[in-house]
Amino acid sequence: MILGRLPGPRQAPLLWASGALSAALLGWMNLSFALPFAGLTGGRAIPDLDIESTGQGLLALRSLLATRPEAADLLRAMHLGPDLLLPAILGLFLVLLMRRVAIGAGLYGRPAERLLPFLLALPIGYILVDYLENLASLMLFPPASPAPGTATLLAEALSWLTRLKFAALVISGILILRLAFGPRPSADS
Repeated sequence: MILGRLPGPRQAPLLWASGALSAALLGWMNLSFALPFAGLTGGRAIPDLDIESTGQGLLALRSLLATRPEAADLLRAMHLGPDLLLPAILGLFLVLLMRRVAIGAGLYGRPAERLLPFLLALPIGYILVDYLENLASLMLFPPASPAPGTATLLAEALSWLTRLKFAALVISGILILRLAFGPRPSADS
């Protein structure tokens, strides 16, 4: 079991601290930003959390935020506040956890340690995509005022970046679970 193989906070303080800080940042973002944003926009989700968003939907949200500056300010404050830290800290947690559970684990009959550089590409990719998503959001939504063609391009990019971010997160989580609870490599590997 994964908890039996994980060291305690004294043996792996960075792992535990990054996990706890990630959880705290996610809680802060949801309680202090996502819920108030939904209240100010008639139930709309923050673009970072809306995996079903489309370019047209994001352009409509941009128009809505132009008429509701308090909601636009809230979104901007989230990106310039806790969302500046979350991708790096959550990505660090995923990297440390994946490195930890890969030791002694097997993936497709091979020791996972041999595949670790490829496995770590997912959480590192998540970090990069999440920061690109945040940048696209800052460039698209008020007070930014891009040209119409640029806004359309940013909206389409933002919708795909959100999907890529969640794909990298979900696949990282599945791999961590697979490594933690999956079969061990055979002795002759």
